[in-house]
This record gives sequence, structure tokens and C-alpha cells, in this order.
Amino acid sequence: MNPSKQILLYVVFALSLTNTGCESIFLNEQSTDFTQWIKHAAAVEQCIPYEFATIEDALKELSQANIEVLSSKKIEFSVCSACFCPVGLEYYALIAQKQLTTAVEIGWTVVNDSTQTHSMTQ
Repeated sequence: MNPSKQILLYVVFALSLTNTGCESIFLNEQSTDFTQWIKHAAAVEQCIPYEFATIEDALKELSQANIEVLSSKKIEFSVCSACFCPVGLEYYALIAQKQLTTAVEIGWTVVNDSTQTHSMTQ
């Protein structure tokens, strides 16, 4: 293969990798007028025992509150390891809009599909 074509191929490949991480975690699963994404971190900070060790544990809390989960995701991301740093594990659930008040009351947070990502914990 021609060296210039090979370099071009490497550049195109490298650029394709940089764009893949920018897509919304909610691609093809946006909230509607009737549904809403919510999230809950596994723990508040590093060095604190996880409130939910697995996504199943987190979804069980919603189920026990009679909240039907339509879809769910587990998102892991890099964070510092100091005790004051946030935990790099969050659980997301898509629920009916009418059940949002109950979910917030038990500790889940509303997610804005277009602007809020895992790096914006509340």
C-alpha cells in the first residue's frame, strides 16, 4: 500500500475513535412526553460502601416502590481514587413520567437527555 494512503487510513481511523465517545448515552432511547430517564450513583463518594452493588439492586428499589422500569443502563467512567472523589458508577432507568415524583422521593435524580451525562452528578 502506498505510504501516503496508509497514513491517511491511520488518520481517518484515529478521528473515528475520537468521535465515538461524544454520543449521548441515550441514543435511540430519548425521553418522551410520557417517559423520563432517572439516575442513581452507586455511592456518594469513593471510600463509602456502595448503596447498590449491581444494577439489579438499584432496579429492585424502583420495583419495590411500584415503579416500572422500561429500560436501564449501567454507566462506568473514570474518576480519581481519592475518598472525596465521586464514584464512577451510575445506574440509569427509563420510567413513566407519572412515576417520577415517587422515584425522586426515594433518591433518584432526573436526567436531562440532551445536556446531562455521567460527568454531571448531582
